Amino acid sequence: MTKGKASAPAKIILFGEHFVVYGSPAILASINRRINVEAKKGKDGKVTIRSDIAAGEFDGSTFKLIEGSNARAALEPIYFAAKQILAAKKQQAGLEIDINSDIPYSVGLGSSAASLVATIAAVEALVGKPDRKKICESAIEAERIIHKNSSGADCYVSTFGGLIHYSKGEGFKKIENKSTLFMVIGDTGIKHNTGELVSSVRKLKETNQMGFAGLMAQSKDICNQALAALNSGNADQLGMLMNENQLLLVRLGVSHEKADELIGIARESGALGAKITGAGGGGAIIALAANKQDSEKIAAEIKEAGYSAFEIEIDSRGLVIS
Repeated sequence: MTKGKASAPAKIILFGEHFVVYGSPAILASINRRINVEAKKGKDGKVTIRSDIAAGEFDGSTFKLIEGSNARAALEPIYFAAKQILAAKKQQAGLEIDINSDIPYSVGLGSSAASLVATIAAVEALVGKPDRKKICESAIEAERIIHKNSSGADCYVSTFGGLIHYSKGEGFKKIENKSTLFMVIGDTGIKHNTGELVSSVRKLKETNQMGFAGLMAQSKDICNQALAALNSGNADQLGMLMNENQLLLVRLGVSHEKADELIGIARESGALGAKITGAGGGGAIIALAANKQDSEKIAAEIKEAGYSAFEIEIDSRGLVIS
């Protein structure tokens, strides 16, 4: 094979972000925005990676910048994952990896996990026989270069798709929701630093353990109720729980005035519920609508306020290898 091609979806966190790090459950979903990767064999053992935001060339421990700021930090986990595959297959050839995305970067939609999943799958397709389970495991290992305490949930949902319930004790379980979820993403335009936000939550936990334990108990209860609402197709209940989850995130200090503004616009436009998704500190918000007409209105109102917005659907395919 002369080329390996793969694509992997973005993700949203419907419930449980931040608390999931400490054992509370979370509910995630892959969405119909994707990262596409093409891998080709190169020369001289060098690995060249080009993405929408950065490009660089790796030659062993040497890195040559081609384009973009902070390129090495963005591309190194991808390089690590690709080299691991080549080493496992006893391949000495270089690689050329091209990454194209319709996912906004650094706003909580899992762009780094999707990039890793799709890259690993594309390289595996080029030099061997791809296996989803192994691709997911390799992506989680590489993601921990970026987020040392990653649960692996982003990589899992990007690999296997659909709605996923995750907890440290029970692992990953698919959720079979009973109705269509009409949702909108609103982008504050503010890039966040996941590591810094996770660290700020850790400090809060250490300084107020009793208060944090109370918030975590509430998060777990919200997730349990949300699971029941998804299983029964109760969108009104789901929206109410999203609003409750947002209050917890505000109390954690991870929301942002721009995110609060977008959440307010979404609710005033008829959203059943709205909250930040992912680490917070800006980034993206998600809003749940009762129907297609309402989701169109919510997206239009967010755009009218000067922000980026788009409607989304749950993507049940997960990783696609071509």
